Amino acid sequence: MNCIQEGLVPTKYFKKTKQKLSTANGENLSVKFKISDVHICNDGICIKQTFILVKDLDIGIILGQPFLEVIKPFKVKNEGITIKIFQRKSLFAFNEKPITKEINLLKILSIFK
Repeated sequence: MNCIQEGLVPTKYFKKTKQKLSTANGENLSVKFKISDVHICNDGICIKQTFILVKDLDIGIILGQPFLEVIKPFKVKNEGITIKIFQRKSLFAFNEKPITKEINLLKILSIFK
């Protein structure tokens, strides 16, 4: 899922949700709200997504599988994810130096268009 840490977005944009979310190791995350109609914009390209608000998220924002489904096909490089939409290339750069294992997983996923 696309996730945003609770506290980063004003409460007037929240909607209640009954959606459940857990970590990869099965721990339940505290989820009460979602935000619909979020626009992720980069180089003049905007992509509309929904985000789940998560308490105690270690990272501010996670772009998950729903985002990746919209931008495919994509290519993953050490700098970030490259897409081509409407004959325009755009790079969604990684904020921090990513872990090599995660980059390799994204590269594998980008092969399966």
